[in-house]
Amino acid sequence: MRLIFLLLLLADPVKSVPVSPSFSQGTLNSSQTTKSVVKETIVSHDINSGYQYSVSGTGVKPVDDNLIISPVPKLLDEQTIEGTTFSYTSVDITPENKPQWQLTSPGVSFNFSETLVSPGVTNITTIQREENIESVVESVSVFVQ
Repeated sequence: MRLIFLLLLLADPVKSVPVSPSFSQGTLNSSQTTKSVVKETIVSHDINSGYQYSVSGTGVKPVDDNLIISPVPKLLDEQTIEGTTFSYTSVDITPENKPQWQLTSPGVSFNFSETLVSPGVTNITTIQREENIESVVESVSVFVQ
Protein backbone atom coordinates (compact mmCIF):
# COMPACT_ATOMS: atom_id res chain seq x y z
CA MET A 1 0.00 0.00 0.00
CA ARG A 2 2.89 2.29 0.78
CA LEU A 3 4.29 1.57 -2.59
CA ILE A 4 1.15 2.83 -4.32
CA PHE A 5 1.14 5.96 -2.22
CA LEU A 6 4.81 6.59 -3.03
CA LEU A 7 4.16 6.14 -6.76
CA LEU A 8 1.28 8.62 -6.63
CA LEU A 9 3.49 11.23 -4.97
CA LEU A 10 6.21 10.82 -7.54
CA ALA A 11 3.91 10.94 -10.57
CA ASP A 12 3.63 14.07 -12.72
CA PRO A 13 0.56 16.18 -12.02
CA VAL A 14 -2.29 15.94 -14.57
CA LYS A 15 -3.17 19.15 -16.37
CA SER A 16 -6.39 19.80 -18.20
CA VAL A 17 -6.63 21.46 -21.56
CA PRO A 18 -9.67 23.61 -22.34
CA VAL A 19 -11.95 22.23 -25.08
CA SER A 20 -13.39 24.71 -27.50
CA PRO A 21 -15.86 23.98 -30.30
CA SER A 22 -14.57 23.83 -33.83
CA PHE A 23 -17.02 26.50 -35.06
CA SER A 24 -17.46 30.12 -34.15
CA GLN A 25 -20.90 30.85 -35.59
CA GLY A 26 -23.80 29.15 -37.43
CA THR A 27 -27.12 29.73 -39.17
CA LEU A 28 -30.21 27.53 -39.25
CA ASN A 29 -32.72 28.22 -42.06
CA SER A 30 -36.23 26.75 -41.91
CA SER A 31 -39.06 27.08 -44.43
CA GLN A 32 -42.60 25.66 -44.35
CA THR A 33 -45.07 26.04 -47.25
CA THR A 34 -48.74 25.09 -47.07
CA LYS A 35 -50.96 25.11 -50.16
CA SER A 36 -54.70 24.47 -50.32
CA VAL A 37 -57.43 24.83 -52.92
CA VAL A 38 -61.05 25.44 -51.91
CA LYS A 39 -63.64 24.87 -54.65
CA GLU A 40 -67.20 25.94 -53.96
CA THR A 41 -70.42 25.84 -55.98
CA ILE A 42 -73.58 27.56 -54.78
CA VAL A 43 -76.85 27.03 -56.67
CA SER A 44 -79.96 29.00 -55.80
CA HIS A 45 -83.43 28.47 -57.31
CA ASP A 46 -86.03 31.22 -57.05
CA ILE A 47 -89.45 29.65 -57.44
CA ASN A 48 -92.95 31.03 -57.75
CA SER A 49 -94.87 27.95 -56.59
CA GLY A 50 -98.35 29.38 -56.98
CA TYR A 51 -100.16 31.76 -59.26
CA GLN A 52 -101.23 35.37 -58.97
CA TYR A 53 -104.46 36.35 -60.64
CA SER A 54 -105.76 39.87 -60.38
CA VAL A 55 -108.44 41.92 -62.05
CA SER A 56 -109.03 45.64 -61.72
CA GLY A 57 -111.05 48.25 -63.52
CA THR A 58 -113.99 50.56 -63.52
CA GLY A 59 -117.22 50.24 -65.44
CA VAL A 60 -117.03 46.40 -65.49
CA LYS A 61 -118.61 43.62 -63.45
CA PRO A 62 -118.63 39.80 -63.47
CA VAL A 63 -121.10 38.20 -65.87
CA ASP A 64 -122.02 35.69 -63.15
CA ASP A 65 -124.23 37.26 -60.51
CA ASN A 66 -122.72 34.89 -57.91
CA LEU A 67 -119.55 37.06 -58.10
CA ILE A 68 -117.24 34.19 -59.01
CA ILE A 69 -114.15 36.14 -59.93
CA SER A 70 -111.45 33.55 -59.39
CA PRO A 71 -110.45 30.98 -62.03
CA VAL A 72 -110.51 27.28 -61.20
CA PRO A 73 -107.13 26.11 -59.77
CA LYS A 74 -105.33 23.28 -61.50
CA LEU A 75 -102.21 21.26 -60.67
CA LEU A 76 -99.56 21.54 -63.36
CA ASP A 77 -97.11 18.86 -64.46
CA GLU A 78 -94.02 18.43 -62.31
CA GLN A 79 -90.77 19.97 -63.49
CA THR A 80 -87.27 18.67 -62.65
CA ILE A 81 -84.31 21.05 -62.71
CA GLU A 82 -80.83 19.85 -61.82
CA GLY A 83 -82.17 16.92 -59.80
CA THR A 84 -84.84 18.84 -57.87
CA THR A 85 -88.51 18.20 -58.70
CA PHE A 86 -91.02 21.03 -58.41
CA SER A 87 -94.82 20.94 -58.59
CA TYR A 88 -97.02 23.97 -59.13
CA THR A 89 -100.60 25.10 -58.87
CA SER A 90 -101.94 27.43 -61.54
CA VAL A 91 -105.35 28.22 -62.96
CA ASP A 92 -107.43 26.86 -65.78
CA ILE A 93 -107.93 29.84 -68.08
CA THR A 94 -109.91 28.06 -70.75
CA PRO A 95 -112.95 30.17 -71.73
CA GLU A 96 -115.39 27.91 -69.87
CA ASN A 97 -113.43 28.19 -66.58
CA LYS A 98 -112.13 31.75 -66.75
CA PRO A 99 -114.23 34.46 -65.10
CA GLN A 100 -116.17 36.49 -67.63
CA TRP A 101 -116.68 40.24 -67.37
CA GLN A 102 -119.19 42.67 -68.84
CA LEU A 103 -119.59 46.42 -69.05
CA THR A 104 -121.85 48.00 -66.47
CA SER A 105 -122.90 50.75 -68.87
CA PRO A 106 -122.20 49.97 -72.53
CA GLY A 107 -121.00 52.99 -74.48
CA VAL A 108 -119.56 54.68 -71.38
CA SER A 109 -115.82 54.86 -70.75
CA PHE A 110 -114.27 52.03 -68.76
CA ASN A 111 -110.92 50.47 -67.98
CA PHE A 112 -110.08 46.84 -67.38
CA SER A 113 -106.92 44.98 -66.46
CA GLU A 114 -106.57 41.23 -66.01
CA THR A 115 -103.20 39.77 -64.96
CA LEU A 116 -102.03 36.20 -64.50
CA VAL A 117 -98.54 35.43 -63.23
CA SER A 118 -97.98 31.72 -63.71
CA PRO A 119 -95.88 29.57 -61.37
CA GLY A 120 -92.46 28.24 -62.20
CA VAL A 121 -88.78 28.84 -61.76
CA THR A 122 -88.16 32.56 -61.99
CA ASN A 123 -84.40 32.54 -61.58
CA ILE A 124 -81.46 30.13 -61.21
CA THR A 125 -78.24 31.56 -59.85
CA THR A 126 -75.04 29.52 -59.96
CA ILE A 127 -71.93 30.81 -58.25
CA GLN A 128 -68.67 28.92 -58.71
CA ARG A 129 -65.49 30.06 -57.08
CA GLU A 130 -62.06 28.68 -56.38
CA GLU A 131 -59.67 29.95 -53.76
CA ASN A 132 -55.97 29.14 -53.93
CA ILE A 133 -54.40 29.68 -50.54
CA GLU A 134 -50.66 29.56 -50.01
CA SER A 135 -48.97 30.17 -46.69
CA VAL A 136 -45.18 30.42 -46.33
CA VAL A 137 -43.38 30.57 -42.97
CA GLU A 138 -39.65 31.17 -43.04
CA SER A 139 -37.38 31.44 -40.02
CA VAL A 140 -33.64 32.07 -39.59
CA SER A 141 -31.73 31.29 -36.41
CA VAL A 142 -28.20 32.74 -36.04
CA PHE A 143 -25.93 31.67 -33.21
CA VAL A 144 -22.44 32.86 -32.34
CA GLN A 145 -19.90 31.23 -30.00
